[in-house]
Amino acid sequence: MHVLILGARAPACLEWARAFDEAGWTVSVGDSLGQPLSRFSCSVQHFVRLPEPRQNPAAWITALAQVIQAQRIDLLLPTCEEVFYLAHGLERLAPLCRVLTGDFALLHRLHHKGRFAAMTAGWALAAPETRLLTDRLEVQALTCEASQWVFKPAYSRFASQTLIRPTVRQLAKVQPSEAAPWVAQRFIEGREYCSFSVMIDGELRAHSCYHPRYRVGRGSGIYFEPCAPAPVRQFLEQFGRETGYTGQVGFDFIEDTAGHFHVLECNPRATSGVHLFDNQRRQLVASLSGSGVLEPTCEPRMIALAMLLLVAPKQVLNAGFWRDYADARDVITRKGDFWPLTAQVLSLAEIIARAASRRCGLLAASTADIEWNGQPLSEDLP
Repeated sequence: MHVLILGARAPACLEWARAFDEAGWTVSVGDSLGQPLSRFSCSVQHFVRLPEPRQNPAAWITALAQVIQAQRIDLLLPTCEEVFYLAHGLERLAPLCRVLTGDFALLHRLHHKGRFAAMTAGWALAAPETRLLTDRLEVQALTCEASQWVFKPAYSRFASQTLIRPTVRQLAKVQPSEAAPWVAQRFIEGREYCSFSVMIDGELRAHSCYHPRYRVGRGSGIYFEPCAPAPVRQFLEQFGRETGYTGQVGFDFIEDTAGHFHVLECNPRATSGVHLFDNQRRQLVASLSGSGVLEPTCEPRMIALAMLLLVAPKQVLNAGFWRDYADARDVITRKGDFWPLTAQVLSLAEIIARAASRRCGLLAASTADIEWNGQPLSEDLP
């Protein structure tokens, strides 16, 4: 069996590549970057350089179709935001191999933070009060109570533009429109959780949850402390019943000071929770076609290089940080597969070059070619 995993830049792709390799599959990875992390893993037999899906979705779908046919791919598995372009081209690709994604309209509903919050209204575990903002007047109406809200673009990632209880000056910079809407979500104090799940036709096949003890700023977690709050699992089960979802999906939650859980947003793609299955890799692959629900049985995981470069300088005298660091296992290195550790430098250098050429920040450059922000996609796919 032969799998093609997309989003080779992502640590989640590396995890899946190792899982399929251990399960005896031939593993190919694809990306529009030339030096993505997973390309250098000994678990990967082939690397495919693809066009940028955001720049030309039709050309990207055509290139994928050619690779699937030439390499006789059995399963196509996305890990990043290319999933939206993949779902858009599903009618073209589904006859060629199994594609682990669902309906584009559902993915869009989940990706839009306002529409997702509305979807959960009336559920046992729902989103906090959320308001859609499409012009400055709607923003100004909340100015006097801005300290009670969190503001973020309806299409966004890494919390890179999120404003938590902003000042009037910060809020003045928010300029939503119909084409680029924002949401205001009622601020809730509490403990954060993130989930990762694999679902097939609404059935939960693998599920993990973790507390992101350390983050890059307010955005991506880099330290994954496993936990298993029952309300999160129950939410996933209801989500599956309500939507019939197929693919990977992650959610962000918060537990308030009274112990009540709220779902904040959805990421209809792979998330860092996949690393919590690194001691059950064959079972993770089997979950795609089996039954039952696989759950993790491991200690904390982390991206060690990010911990050392981004967190350690501020925590160098904090004994608790170093205890946490010692308790966790790095998700990038593995016995017999150390090249991805040094490949992080090559991948970062390529992203830095893209940031310079496109005049944007590093986080923006890391997804600029694959992200989807609600813009119309051409219907004339070949």
